[in-house]
Amino acid sequence: KTLVPAAMPRSLFPVQLKITFFTATELPEMMTDFLATVSKKIFQSDTWEPTDPYVEVTYNTMTATTDARNGTTPAWGEALYLIGRFPPLIRSIKIALKDRATVKKDRIISSFFIDLFLISESNPSAGFLPTLGPTWMFLYGSPREYTISKDKDGLNEGMGEAVCYKGRLLMAIDCHAVSGENTSNMNVQKETGIQFPEEHIFPMKRSFLLFGCIYDVSMIDKSFVSGTISFELSIGSSGYLNPQQLTTAINNPVSSLTCAYPRVSIDNNKGYFRLPINLQKPILFTKYIFHDYIYRMTLSNRLKNASEYLNKQIREFESKINSKVSNEILMKEYRKIEHYVHTLPCGCAEKRNDHENSCITSIVHPTLYELLDSPSTNIKMNQLDIKRYKKVFNNLQSIKSWVSKEISFEESKRYEIVKELDKIARAFRQMATDAQPSLPDIFLWMICDSKRAAYARFQPEDLLFNLCKGEKGLYNGHVQTIFLKTSYSTDKPQNSSINAKVQIYLWLGIEEYEPLIFKHLPAGFDMPPLPLHSQLKFIRYNERIFYELRCHCYKARALIAADATGLSDPYLSITVGNETQTTPILLESLCPQWNITLAFQNLVHVGTRETAEEIIGNVVVECYDSDE
Repeated sequence: KTLVPAAMPRSLFPVQLKITFFTATELPEMMTDFLATVSKKIFQSDTWEPTDPYVEVTYNTMTATTDARNGTTPAWGEALYLIGRFPPLIRSIKIALKDRATVKKDRIISSFFIDLFLISESNPSAGFLPTLGPTWMFLYGSPREYTISKDKDGLNEGMGEAVCYKGRLLMAIDCHAVSGENTSNMNVQKETGIQFPEEHIFPMKRSFLLFGCIYDVSMIDKSFVSGTISFELSIGSSGYLNPQQLTTAINNPVSSLTCAYPRVSIDNNKGYFRLPINLQKPILFTKYIFHDYIYRMTLSNRLKNASEYLNKQIREFESKINSKVSNEILMKEYRKIEHYVHTLPCGCAEKRNDHENSCITSIVHPTLYELLDSPSTNIKMNQLDIKRYKKVFNNLQSIKSWVSKEISFEESKRYEIVKELDKIARAFRQMATDAQPSLPDIFLWMICDSKRAAYARFQPEDLLFNLCKGEKGLYNGHVQTIFLKTSYSTDKPQNSSINAKVQIYLWLGIEEYEPLIFKHLPAGFDMPPLPLHSQLKFIRYNERIFYELRCHCYKARALIAADATGLSDPYLSITVGNETQTTPILLESLCPQWNITLAFQNLVHVGTRETAEEIIGNVVVECYDSDE
């Protein structure tokens, strides 16, 4: 007997999944089997390429593969048929793109999982069987350059966070119910000769512009201090430079790569370094042409922004509970949350500052309910896009019904209300996940002596610019502080130290909005000429102010024992901007109490006084055990 979890429905019916693979493009050259590569290159035509990709599908206990095709742009036109159950007990389908080898073991180019819960719905009132595409799925993994070493192969298998774009795969999934009597005789099947989808079913292609401005780079780990440091910004294959291009970019400026900077030591800190970025802030940009799936990203942003707004309102509601206010005040705060869930406005009606009003007209766009109930007829959606709109709409109706129910503010139930509201905010965030990607992820790489050292990865919708406030990405047009990571697989421990701290302004949008990039930068700089060109490597700020920051260090509790004595000798290292200060070392203590104030004087802020709060970066506090 099959053991079914209590939350799963008891009536499961058999279905047949049809997974179709059309083509792939922008794949890397693999050279998996060196001897075979050399012999094929000698005896075959000049059109031969050193990669023979095929797709392997794994679902439940079944595995199926397409035929291998030669080249970095293979065309399959094949469908694989697998038997499953619905609602699905097995949640994910694994798709692995591999390179065929004649002598050695086949090597994985990239792999990813498709969540069946995202491409289907088991709710009887609005349910639908798994469906996907036809759509492009973006591939990620280890760096594109082939190496004999297999240290980073775990990234291609989904172990750890992928660090590089590896290409894209055009595929589709269909599903239909089958008779239970026939499933025992149905094995994995393959169909060939499938026609490619017509071009007209896809949205028109547009040019997307990705722009970045680096305000500060500090806390660079001492392991990266040999030679010079630069930064690369890429989206998909656009902006990415291979090792040879990185080497020659010194003499041939590339728009996606900054100039090389020497590292400078941080005051009072031998473990970290910084870059001498003062009034001239390096910029980098690149363009990527792809189908216009902005409607997918704007829906995700509507839901993410709603989740952020709800979280703020819930925290205010919780603070009122902690303050022991009356039930009338609590009811008033709760009604604000209820009203927002019932309306879900775009947010454009909120008061704008003068800087934004100078370039954007205040227009109130449709509410989220109106957007989902009556999507634009000009948008080219596939079946899953349409189903997703309906699924989100039905989920929002359920949330609206829950929020409208009678609420009791008895003291014993108040925090239960907060927990339920937190679940609603999380539900908005979960609904923002789309199984069909719109654009490739964005990578920022720190380059040390033409070698990749540390990186950060961003989702494109989070950086997307839109005239509608509610459809704009959470991090678009903001100076954010990020901490770079080094690539690692889950079978190897991650480096716990800080690799580098970067303050960066990122902007992504269609090329028509290029004039709006600099209007959202923090003020105080000379406006560069437009359109952007590869010779433009920085923008110059004219103003800078000095400020003082005081850090009050009180105490710490329950520290780990770092010494053989079962105790530690803790002290704090606090880094602000380009300066580090430390507290006194307290010997043999796991609960130190410093009670000291560290004053950081003459810190420099580049820009106007009004932008100081936006640009001034995070204060980094590290707790160390002294071994002196």
